[in-house]
Amino acid sequence: MTSWRAARFVAVDVETTGLDRRRDEVLSFAAVPIDGGRVRAGAAVTGLVRPAQRPSPASVEIHGLRAVDLAAAPAAPEAFVPLVAALEGRIPVAHAAWMERDFLRPRLRPLGFRMSRRIVDTAVLWRALCIARGDGDPGWSALAAVAMAVDLPSHRPHVAAGDALTTAQVFLALATHLEANGSGTVRALATARWSVRAHRLWHPSIRSG
Repeated sequence: MTSWRAARFVAVDVETTGLDRRRDEVLSFAAVPIDGGRVRAGAAVTGLVRPAQRPSPASVEIHGLRAVDLAAAPAAPEAFVPLVAALEGRIPVAHAAWMERDFLRPRLRPLGFRMSRRIVDTAVLWRALCIARGDGDPGWSALAAVAMAVDLPSHRPHVAAGDALTTAQVFLALATHLEANGSGTVRALATARWSVRAHRLWHPSIRSG
């Protein structure tokens, strides 16, 4: 079994106009490599994506990305070329990873890139760690809440570069704690959702998110 410390990961975050992958668009992305158990913040990749439609006022309020900020950015799929290079040969890490998976898979496919089936979700790792410690399943928790729980700062929430860096640091903390609890392999981290599901199966009275 491969130790997580020997694997090459990359923390990924995307900021979008909404949560519907078919209707909404990616506005920005960031990727922070993790090698040998260290975050390589200096090698982070960031990018903007020019959307087909103007961002809504609600989207601008969350991300601060206006149409004028995105006007000079490349459109998809060209905008994602740097992200493909950052993902190549690495295991993606994301918080609430369904978002990055659902938005990026169809958008990277035109570039000939298929995202790894192994995506480590820090939201799931936090739940798995709480269960392993005997605290029960806390349900889904926001990235900022998990960062606070492991005594880490949140870097510029709702900004791709900030959230990707926070995710990378949270991943290191959670992976280290899970390793101490006997779950330090790549496989254990990538399949942590199964331990969470098993816990919920055996504790049906606990209705977590």
